[in-house]
Amino acid sequence: VVLCFDQDTQGREAAIASAQQLSPGKVKIVTSLPEKDANDCVTSGQVKELIDGVYGAKAYRPDGVIPGEEVWDIISKSDNIKSIPYPWHGLNEKLFGMRGGELLTLTAGTGIGKSSVARELAFYLMDMGQKVGYIALEESIRKTAEHIMGIWMNNPPHLWASTDVTLDRKREAFEATLGTKNLVMYDHWGSIDPSNLINRIRYMARAMECKFIFLDHLSIVVSSMESGDERRMIDSTMTKLRSLVEETGIHLILVSHLRRPDGRSHEEGGVTSLAQLRGSHAIAQLSDAVIGCERDQQGEDNNRLVMRVLKNRYAGITGVTTTLEYDPTTGRLSEWFAPEVIDVAGV
Repeated sequence: VVLCFDQDTQGREAAIASAQQLSPGKVKIVTSLPEKDANDCVTSGQVKELIDGVYGAKAYRPDGVIPGEEVWDIISKSDNIKSIPYPWHGLNEKLFGMRGGELLTLTAGTGIGKSSVARELAFYLMDMGQKVGYIALEESIRKTAEHIMGIWMNNPPHLWASTDVTLDRKREAFEATLGTKNLVMYDHWGSIDPSNLINRIRYMARAMECKFIFLDHLSIVVSSMESGDERRMIDSTMTKLRSLVEETGIHLILVSHLRRPDGRSHEEGGVTSLAQLRGSHAIAQLSDAVIGCERDQQGEDNNRLVMRVLKNRYAGITGVTTTLEYDPTTGRLSEWFAPEVIDVAGV
């Protein structure tokens, strides 16, 4: 059956609706007429073009159904998505860098250092000339800005008074970080309606051209929403975030909390797992990668943070990947390897 309807929007929609009522594989639709319909082709002397259009009609297939033999054109096109390496070698060995169109979730217990890791990553990307969007829902933009400046100075903000950091030094740090125009922040504190959040992220991606966007953290997004349970709200928000990542091609770094385990707590160095992600399984399902951060806050090596890859859609390699050490005098996280620390983490 060959359907030769009008070549306008209404005609194309009617042809598709009609094709769906007939046996699959038995219908072809004419889509290449030089005029609006068959009658116009005849009256304008374009009969040959009409005949070619009818005999050249393609079989109707629902959108998204593609035979394997037609995929070569997609495969053969050069892939313009480049990986940006992580600042820590261990993560690159498993995750092979950061790519656009991916959603990375950072998770850990309370006070373990998720935000510190996120800020260090943001500073690293800015220093590489990448445009970064940063949404920190539990701190002011002043605090975020000062932490980024502190990373550049190797001097955390809480030590500025005791180390006599001058206004000129602060200005120098500001110009080297925020002054490069590589950072966009969102002036907000506390919970935010997910729809408004999605719009802000979309604006950062499209209007401000941010390629990497940080959201710290997920739980507070839905914390004040009335009606409905937390799981369903997080399910909905994660689905919207995942769709936005696909739509804009950004790399989204999402900070998420863990629920308390039955055994050793995360604050005492307990091992992280996907099953402990707080609120919804959608966080694990819709993330391309999940990194768990582990640290014993009261232990002898309480400045060392083990990073464990819990999910890796890109390469499938998981497990303990590296150990970061926090220097209280500089406020910086640097890569540190020690087999005994990794053994304590359970590997």
